[in-house]
Amino acid sequence: MGQIRFTHEDQVLGKAYDGRVVRRLLGFLAPYRRQVWLSLALVIAATAADLALPWLFSRAIDEVAGDERLWMLNVIGAVFVLAVIGRFFAQWFQYRTAQWLGNKVVFDMRNRMFRHLQTLSIGYIDRRGVGTVMTRIQNDVSVIQDMFSDTVISIMSNVLVLVGIVVIMFITDWQLALLAYLVIPIMVVVMRYWQRYARDAYRITRRTMSAVNANLAESIAGMRVVQSYTREPLNFRFFHTINGENLTASVQAAKLSALLFPIVQFLSAAATAMIVYVGGQKVFDNQMSIGELVLFIALIDRFFAPIRDLSQQYSTLQSAMVAGERIFEVLDVEPEVQDRAGAYDLPPITGKVDYNDVTFGYGETKILHDIHLHVEPGQTVAFVGETGAGKSSMVNLLMRFTDVWDGSITIDGHDIRDVTQQSLRSQLGIVLQDTFLFGSTIRENIAYARPEATLREVEAAAKEVGAHDFIRKLPEGYDTPVQERGVSLSVGQRQLISFARALVADPKILILDEATSSIDTQTERLIQEALRRLLVGRTSFVIAHRLSTIREASMVVVMDQGRIIETGTHDELMAARGAYYGLYTMQWRGGEMAAD
Repeated sequence: MGQIRFTHEDQVLGKAYDGRVVRRLLGFLAPYRRQVWLSLALVIAATAADLALPWLFSRAIDEVAGDERLWMLNVIGAVFVLAVIGRFFAQWFQYRTAQWLGNKVVFDMRNRMFRHLQTLSIGYIDRRGVGTVMTRIQNDVSVIQDMFSDTVISIMSNVLVLVGIVVIMFITDWQLALLAYLVIPIMVVVMRYWQRYARDAYRITRRTMSAVNANLAESIAGMRVVQSYTREPLNFRFFHTINGENLTASVQAAKLSALLFPIVQFLSAAATAMIVYVGGQKVFDNQMSIGELVLFIALIDRFFAPIRDLSQQYSTLQSAMVAGERIFEVLDVEPEVQDRAGAYDLPPITGKVDYNDVTFGYGETKILHDIHLHVEPGQTVAFVGETGAGKSSMVNLLMRFTDVWDGSITIDGHDIRDVTQQSLRSQLGIVLQDTFLFGSTIRENIAYARPEATLREVEAAAKEVGAHDFIRKLPEGYDTPVQERGVSLSVGQRQLISFARALVADPKILILDEATSSIDTQTERLIQEALRRLLVGRTSFVIAHRLSTIREASMVVVMDQGRIIETGTHDELMAARGAYYGLYTMQWRGGEMAAD
């Protein structure tokens, strides 16, 4: 375990306002225009009621100190109570509406992102990494939720409060208002320097927190290796270091936040002192009333609070702009594999597969070169060769996880690029080397390709691959929940369930991508007879390291550096003493002897 590397995203905060991102984010509010206008109206109503309170209070003081009209005092008191009640209900419904909007936007945004991710090519996920994509759909979307449900409303409210205070103060006494605003330039300078240091402090806090989370995830996922090599003390010291860095950064950020409030309070007190002194002189000279002086003092106290809140929301807006940009980066990705215009449904197939002069690669690197391969229905084809020979690319192209550069692949004469992906893959089944089980029951995992499959069909498939006996012994049988990625099951048991899952789909073409490489010898013997029966009548492509599977294939295809260099049965290729014979004698002979 070494130094944590930070991505560029961990260090970027971005602009507080990005018009392009904001316009696209507002597009998610389009279906909810009525709620948006209602929320805006409620903000205005709450702000008006809030500003009316100090004005009513000042009028009451003038009545007590001056005219002494009891009926007017009663009216002012009643209006004051109504304003308090109105503010309460306006703020209540405002926050309810804002929270509803924020959650609806998150709901729609996550739905759109998930739907879009389902269409993206596997290569995109492989290049970006699952963690990066998950950050987009979880953390970044949550930042947008906070912006819509809280930050935007808060900014609108604070801006309206500031505008209202300025208007009321200038209407009441413009000279005293200008005097009160003498501290504003000082406040601007303070906020400018504070934002500069705060931005760096928040960036470091975010970066060190990412390091802590990354280290936690890595350590927990690799706990078996950690304990096997007794790395606990060293790992703890490393975690203590990066956790300490996060503590230092968080404390520094907290110090800056703690410094802002007393500065604002000091400037507010200074402005209040000037207003009391100069305003008091005006009261003595009968140029303004006591109530108006009290109103000024109350408004000055309120004036600096929105400024402080707006400055703290600056970094929130920066994070929201970056989050929005990353979200739209995902949504703007075009699937590498798409159905062509006019693509039609692949009719029921017999399983005849032809690779016609296929060339393919990743990026600018060519992987497959001029591949010609013709497979008849019901044949079992075994791909063999060194790592990187192109075996997995052959089956990935057949599943259309990616498309050929040149040439074509046809099934029963249909170019797979001319048919819909759904109709193609619905007639193909695949068992991957890295068995993936979902967080549901054993039954639901086996019936994943056909959720409508009956329990009898699920059990039949499990019996065919030899999984029924161990499933029946589980606490709840086929209804036993599968823990995360099936960790409660052995590797062999997970492989057997994946075999049963492929069989329930009843595919005409079956792909086994090194599917038995992790199964022990005893388990492999258990499923070997079932495979012999099940592969009859199905076109099968097998990438396997175990000789027992390859030896019974109808055709063995030997690949080297993206080219087919030999084809034939096991016996034919052994008799030819070519490349396959060399692979067998170097790699598999020991495995065969152990198996036999």
